Amino acid sequence: MSKKIVLYGGQFNPIHTAHMIVASEVYHTLKPDLFYFLPSYMAPLKEHDEFLHSSHRIHMIELVIEELGFGEICTAELERKGQSYTYETMMEFKRIHTNDDIFFVIGTDQYKQLDKWYNIEHLKEILTFVIVNRDIDFQEVDEDMISIKIPRVDISSTMIRKRIKNNDNIQVLVPKKVENYIKEEGFYGDK
Repeated sequence: MSKKIVLYGGQFNPIHTAHMIVASEVYHTLKPDLFYFLPSYMAPLKEHDEFLHSSHRIHMIELVIEELGFGEICTAELERKGQSYTYETMMEFKRIHTNDDIFFVIGTDQYKQLDKWYNIEHLKEILTFVIVNRDIDFQEVDEDMISIKIPRVDISSTMIRKRIKNNDNIQVLVPKKVENYIKEEGFYGDK
């Protein structure tokens, strides 16, 4: 019997409360058999100015999984290194999960630039995109995709890194354990 598998990709630099809301809403709406956080090594359409080693990002994701009570980490892109093309990751993933239904979570920002994704037409054939609204109240999507409305929380990893650099408060923007870990390790501050 085929499984329903959700993959939620991102840099998670750091993972934050809005990521948790997305994960929770998608998980409880789709009720998958497996839910994976998929940290990217280097996303092709993102800036990499404050790159944090993957072992630290993985640890923060583990803290979030512990708090959420569900999820696993897929390290395929971290192990492959280089540019993280979703198509290559999904082809590798599909070889292992041949008959499973794959759902891939993205936000409005990525949905608007799907035409720039590597080998997007073939990618659409092997998975179903799940789009969550980001910076808007609801996201209209193509008919072969799923739109899940999430409560709007306009938090970004960039904003959190900026706040830390400026010695501003990040309480509740990230889970307490993630906040403590960032402070203990001195991440994102002026070095």
